[in-house]
Amino acid sequence: MEAYDPNDNDWSPSAWLGAYAQGLHDEFSEFWELDGPSENSEITEDHRSYLRHLKAIADALTPCLHSLSASNALVGEASAWFDELGVERKVDEKLAVSIARALHKNHAIVRDTIKLDLASTAAEVLLSGAETRAVFLLALIADRPLPDRAAAFLDRATKLYLWGFGPEAVVMCASVLEAAYEERFPPEEMFRLQITRSGKQYEAHDYEQAALAARIFTKAEKDLARKVYRARSDTLHNVPNTTLSAEEALNATAGLLDRLLAAT
Repeated sequence: MEAYDPNDNDWSPSAWLGAYAQGLHDEFSEFWELDGPSENSEITEDHRSYLRHLKAIADALTPCLHSLSASNALVGEASAWFDELGVERKVDEKLAVSIARALHKNHAIVRDTIKLDLASTAAEVLLSGAETRAVFLLALIADRPLPDRAAAFLDRATKLYLWGFGPEAVVMCASVLEAAYEERFPPEEMFRLQITRSGKQYEAHDYEQAALAARIFTKAEKDLARKVYRARSDTLHNVPNTTLSAEEALNATAGLLDRLLAAT
């Protein structure tokens, strides 16, 4: 790797970490002779085939961490391993999961394959994207003291966005506004503004109406706040990123917070 150069605008820790993770993967493959026998190998071809089956099971297992269900690929690899061992038993989803769990606990190939996959994803996908997304968040930083609840939700929203979870960040943006509304418009202020509850408690659109009545929001800002809530609903119940993208939601939230806080 080249030495750190502060004048290199293309310098990226994610690229360095990705290369290091790839180097670990190469060492891992060489140690277990997954790509072929090493010089003076003491592993038989039958045992090497057995190890390849374990690696294939591990590769099939990693996506199951997201679906929380046994995939067809995992069932297929576990069944192929049983065939290799001469075990005459049908492998279903339940058995495939039991096999994978036992192998993960007892064999380093399965355990470390997952670790290496996570390392590669962290370096090449999450960190690489975060370096770009940090630039966007940098532009939103301002003198913006927040109530504790709103600050906590905003912290979650920006972390989710930073690490690539855009739809989830949109959901948190609506929570940020809810917390800020409750701080800015206590019940006595809502009473003064003659805003009645839509239900047992004030809802977001009640607070939006209060912000408009208090001349904190313009009509356009009130509509923008409503779009943040529609974006949350789309994310949870329909299709994400149809009403607002994560960038649009964060930008809108920052601007609406400035309006709300400037009035306190």
